[in-house]
Amino acid sequence: MAFSVLILDDDVDFNSLLTDIFEQADYIVTSLKDPIEAIEVFKNTDYDLVVTDHRMPEMSGAEFMKVIKQMKPEVPVIMVSGFMENDTIRSLISGGVGGVFLKPLNIFSLLDRTAELIDEAKRLKQNTQSNDVALAGATAAEVEGEARGFPFISFPCKSQASIDLAERLYHLRNFKSTLSLIGEPGTQFRLICEDIRNFYESNKEHFIYLSPGSFDTEQVLSMFEQAKQSGAERVTCVLLDVESMADAQKRLATVLSKCAGVFESIEIPLRTIFCANGDLDALFDEGRIDEDLYILMGTAEVCVPALRDCVLDIAILAQQMVVDIIREKGLASVSRFEASARDFLSKQSWDNNYEQLRMTVRQVMESNPGEVLMLSAVTAALQSTTLASPRARFEARLSRARVDYVRATSILLGGDKAKVAAFFGTDTTVIEATLK
Repeated sequence: MAFSVLILDDDVDFNSLLTDIFEQADYIVTSLKDPIEAIEVFKNTDYDLVVTDHRMPEMSGAEFMKVIKQMKPEVPVIMVSGFMENDTIRSLISGGVGGVFLKPLNIFSLLDRTAELIDEAKRLKQNTQSNDVALAGATAAEVEGEARGFPFISFPCKSQASIDLAERLYHLRNFKSTLSLIGEPGTQFRLICEDIRNFYESNKEHFIYLSPGSFDTEQVLSMFEQAKQSGAERVTCVLLDVESMADAQKRLATVLSKCAGVFESIEIPLRTIFCANGDLDALFDEGRIDEDLYILMGTAEVCVPALRDCVLDIAILAQQMVVDIIREKGLASVSRFEASARDFLSKQSWDNNYEQLRMTVRQVMESNPGEVLMLSAVTAALQSTTLASPRARFEARLSRARVDYVRATSILLGGDKAKVAAFFGTDTTVIEATLK
């Protein structure tokens, strides 16, 4: 049975080239140059795959994909372009694109990815018909994600648990005093807090990140002064790893959240986000947080789902991490996981959650930096990070401390990345990647 492909590209020559490639591979091809016409044709015709250019005068490829995904979210999309920023690639992957290819094309990779996407779409349809609830929820999640109306990057929101988290945080975005994020070890609290900050279009919303290694009175007052000088209208203090803080720091956290004591003179409106690993009641019973903190943290509590509860998000998160590493290393091509590797990633328990996934992906990229990331590299990397989980947690904490240190230096130097780079003896691209 021949599969049908819709090709959209306003470049006549490249459109013709794509058409020849797919027709010679025995696909039934519809070739169009106008995205408005392509939307109408897509609406009334069943296609197995869509290939679209990214840069078009009437409508971008991302805008075109958004429209057709609302109509038929199950149809996979491949994006092609002469040039694309890494942030754009990450956004496209998060939005549901199945493959990104830069010109000049690798024809064999393009056809291989096409076959994979069509096969995945067929399997998804079969599983849906077999009442596989987890996979059936994928397409619904895509539609909800497009209609959400606010940015959210810490989870792709393809699973119901991550959709619920995004919607609850958006509902609570205007909290006045305290908010607690409670998750298992390895949760990406900083990224989630960045999502909360991104709910606001104004740059007058200032976030300060404090961890056990950077939380004292002098540091907080210095950061507030910097926020005041930058014109901040409100400051949100994010306290990371609250349960690991020293007793004096925990008492300071209580005083800070109440704007009492040494913080009573702070003129800018303040609110606090507490981030803790573990059940709140258990942390109190174990004596890792005192009664004052327990009461404060229980006022507005949000439980962050573990990765194992967000199966449909895992492979997309992994691919987003690949894009981040590519940007960090300044690589030209975008690596992608083969289908069996994506399935394997989605089936793991990820006991150390986001941190373990991040370290696994980084190790895969170090050992297998080719265009296709193989299952064998993923299994080897996962075994390594699992066996070395105490070390992994140690290195993850060091990594977070490094980010805190760079952020603090950036604040003290007025946000001048060139000065920060000079202070650390590196270049601005490294500083930008660390701060991001």
